[in-house]
Amino acid sequence: MSILAIYNHSMETLGTLKKFLPRVKEIMAEELKGDEQFEALIIMGGPMGVYERDKYHFLNVEMELVKNAYKQNKRVLGICLGSQLIAEALGGKVIKGGFGQEIGVQKVRLLGELKDFMGSEELLVFQWHGDTFSLPENGVLLGYSNKYFQVFRLKRTLGIQFHVEVDSEMISKWVKLYGGNESMVEDVKKFENELKNSASKLIKYWMKL
Repeated sequence: MSILAIYNHSMETLGTLKKFLPRVKEIMAEELKGDEQFEALIIMGGPMGVYERDKYHFLNVEMELVKNAYKQNKRVLGICLGSQLIAEALGGKVIKGGFGQEIGVQKVRLLGELKDFMGSEELLVFQWHGDTFSLPENGVLLGYSNKYFQVFRLKRTLGIQFHVEVDSEMISKWVKLYGGNESMVEDVKKFENELKNSASKLIKYWMKL
């Protein structure tokens, strides 16, 4: 299976997810032409907002790729900004979160088939976002936090608001790039194995859709 992974920022890559995937072609969002060929699509995070499409024109290209992939019943996975692009592309709405940022190591609650697949009602994740989304029509909510929706699915398309692909090395780079508390690096280091295990399971879940 050919997988195309799109990076909206060079520091927000597949991370540990790459270990659990078959052959992946990685591309920066700015390089997209819109006619890319793939059997499955992954869109990663970035510091921009979906509502900044006038400034970051490549976000429009990504949304068109999502729409076309969804129509063709291809697998699509979005992480953080990627999940928001999926939501907006398929009929939801992305806005600044009214309850403020979610940042750091936190737990989210799982629902339905994802809860059954993961074998747990909660999942330890890493958060770093301030935007949120409404569910597209027919979107099935599979996870939530005290503040926002966290996971949803439409057919073979999966949106994940949080991060499990990170390790302490990646978060150290993010802290330097975006600002933030250095203590987050140590927090992630404590839970790296758990995050990696969750990343493996989430990819298995997506690959069976």
